[in-house]
Amino acid sequence: MSQPEVTFVLTSCGRVDLLQKTIESFEKQNTYPIKRAIITEDSCDPEVYQQVQDLFGDRFEIWANKEKKGQIKSIVDAYASIDTPYIFHCEDDWEFTRPNFIEESMAILESNPKILQPFLESIEDANIATESVELFKAEDKVELESTSYLTFSVAEGWEWGFFSFKPGLRRKSDYDLINGYARFTNELDIGCVYKEQEFYCVVLDPPAMINTGHERHVADPTRIWPKRRKAGKEKGLRRLAKHVKRLFREGKW
Repeated sequence: MSQPEVTFVLTSCGRVDLLQKTIESFEKQNTYPIKRAIITEDSCDPEVYQQVQDLFGDRFEIWANKEKKGQIKSIVDAYASIDTPYIFHCEDDWEFTRPNFIEESMAILESNPKILQPFLESIEDANIATESVELFKAEDKVELESTSYLTFSVAEGWEWGFFSFKPGLRRKSDYDLINGYARFTNELDIGCVYKEQEFYCVVLDPPAMINTGHERHVADPTRIWPKRRKAGKEKGLRRLAKHVKRLFREGKW
């Protein structure tokens, strides 16, 4: 019986050193055949484009954007060329830490059509990004024949956890189901659409990657976040203090 085909798509924007670590760890740990592999680079920097071409052009399709597209438009354009039932979506600031994550993710997706994505990052690591609240909480462990996963709950009033551009396997049919991402400006609203259709995400157990770019965030001028307030978010002086801390740490307000 033939294996379902997978296309690899990675979005990148100028962080060549992190990209190199991501690719090296993926190639070291991945044990599943990849039909096509695409890197879409959005830095609009000729030197970066040349570095990426020199490093990976022998085995990846390098899509060097002539003008800034942003992450979502880059994804939409790449996905339009895909004819495989599965996509392994990737970003440029992750390190893969163990093998078999695609096979195990596929087993999870095939076990339940309402599971949208098996997250490869641990719940503990995912919570690092949210300082004000424990966003995700592990609930049940589900055992399958070849792998296991954790279900999780999301802090009250928050809308994260129902979709992510973080690396992971996904069905092309689920992308097509909502007519793609072109009408969206952020992943939060994408997740809300999937949540309305009763999709949910789980966490691969044990996890298979760690984030390497927490302190090197890249701004996306095309990203527009919803203005809905989240339960538990700081207000007044506490909120101001958090912004000041971020300003000194990341140079961003």
